[in-house]
Amino acid sequence: MRRIVFYCRVSTDNQEKSETIDNQKRDLYKVYDKADVIKIYEDNPGSGADPDRVGLTELRKDAQKKMFDVIALWASDRLARDLKLSLILRDEFKELGIAVEIMGKEREDSDMGKFMGVIEGAIDEMERARIKRRFISGRDRRLAEGKLIGCYPPYGYRHIKRNKETGTDASFEINEQEAVIVRKIFNYYIKCESIFLTAKHLIKEGIKGRGKGRLEPGFMQTSSVSKILKRESYIGNHYFGKSSPCIAKFHIYKTRKYRYTGRKTNPKSEWKKVSIPAIIDEETFYKVQDILQKRAKHRLEMSKYQFLCQGLIKCVQCGRSYGGRCQAQHYLFYRCPQALNSNLNMPACRSRTMGGNKLDNAVWAYVSSMINDFEKVKSAVKDLKKKRENDKSANKNSRDNLLVEKNNLKIKRGKLFELYSEMGKAMSTSAKEDMDLKLKEIDEKEKMIDKQISELESDMKEIKNSEALEAEIEKTCKLYQQKIDNPPFELKKYIVFKWVEEININDDGSLKIRVRIPEGDAAWARKEDIVYVTNEGLSSVTALNIGLKFEEVIMP
Repeated sequence: MRRIVFYCRVSTDNQEKSETIDNQKRDLYKVYDKADVIKIYEDNPGSGADPDRVGLTELRKDAQKKMFDVIALWASDRLARDLKLSLILRDEFKELGIAVEIMGKEREDSDMGKFMGVIEGAIDEMERARIKRRFISGRDRRLAEGKLIGCYPPYGYRHIKRNKETGTDASFEINEQEAVIVRKIFNYYIKCESIFLTAKHLIKEGIKGRGKGRLEPGFMQTSSVSKILKRESYIGNHYFGKSSPCIAKFHIYKTRKYRYTGRKTNPKSEWKKVSIPAIIDEETFYKVQDILQKRAKHRLEMSKYQFLCQGLIKCVQCGRSYGGRCQAQHYLFYRCPQALNSNLNMPACRSRTMGGNKLDNAVWAYVSSMINDFEKVKSAVKDLKKKRENDKSANKNSRDNLLVEKNNLKIKRGKLFELYSEMGKAMSTSAKEDMDLKLKEIDEKEKMIDKQISELESDMKEIKNSEALEAEIEKTCKLYQQKIDNPPFELKKYIVFKWVEEININDDGSLKIRVRIPEGDAAWARKEDIVYVTNEGLSSVTALNIGLKFEEVIMP
């Protein structure tokens, strides 16, 4: 009596549903006696090029234990569709004295038999490549036609499967119950500008997520809220091919089922867009994206180390806020968060780093010297006043030119809206997309112009009542002089943040410090041995000169 085992495999879920495994078993039982078959190994689904299939791995383990004499296959490509893998497996079973038969026929153990085995393996590999090419070609054709490829729907949608009998393509349909929650998430974030607080709001209201697979629905964490806020699907732009499988950099071999267990992000130029029903209007969505980008640039991480200027240092290359870091458990330094290419869609930032103690000491020495020498501040204010008066006419001309440019953009936007209203439904999808892109460009240009106009108008402000302002500056300096001798770290940090608006680290190692004059009226209070400062309000003189700032470059 021979001990026989069957090995059956299908590549996709569709084959499994078509009962291909059962077809393989039925044909094999026509050749082999049922009494001789001791076990059946299955991989459904399982790729023919994957050596780590569950069923194949179990088959190889039992072969090492010599639990059977014959492996029966429905076809040679069921064992492997990779020539190298096929030869390795056949040699492995041959060394163990196990025969590999295809529908009851064993290959001859001769030179011609080995040659035919190589030919069979090469043909199987070619067939696999053809199948893959046909699949990719069909998929790309459907995507080019704007048709949806079946996938797990984002939160807020339900997936309508493709029906080949009626000729209906797959689509996403809005799940109104979930769509209400998606809109709430966007509205909450616009109000509080915090992903954590948004998630907290949802927990308070008892709102839970979907619960994928067998998992029960749970409360949404900050990661889930972040993904929802960044997903373009909610304005009708669903993308296919955002990532692709790859070999994972880190994995546990024992628990790895397939070879490609990792994912890599593809460039946006390779993404395929499919239009789906929108849940959020574009204005709300892009407003949220602006807030996310602004907060990402100036995000601060909590640190157990004391960094005096964390949050004030802005990168001269990319505009992000520097973060404090610790190296070798004792060396503190400031570094741009993009220095190590943390954002994969942008290149690494080559801005300069600087030691924490060196920068903190230089900034504190500069701020304390200003407080002790208020004549220096008054001199800087006079220079600023003189500069504003000299540049006033040039700034006025620049502002007028920007206002004309802004008016031209408004006229251009009006013409585009008129064209849209005239053409209406007759416009093609590509023409509508081009128009949306042009409108978006106009909005971005208008925002930039508004920002430039605001900066110019700020520079054009006159410094009135200089004598009263100088008296106010003297009063403020004397107030801070009382506390700058050996202050605790919390008070020192408060004073730096009060006087300094922004710090830039130049390429030559110098510091560009943008100073602002703090409010004159402040009350000092001591509580639990820590000094805090509370603001009671602005004096009338300082209130007239909000935005009074000047810059200075120092070498630490």
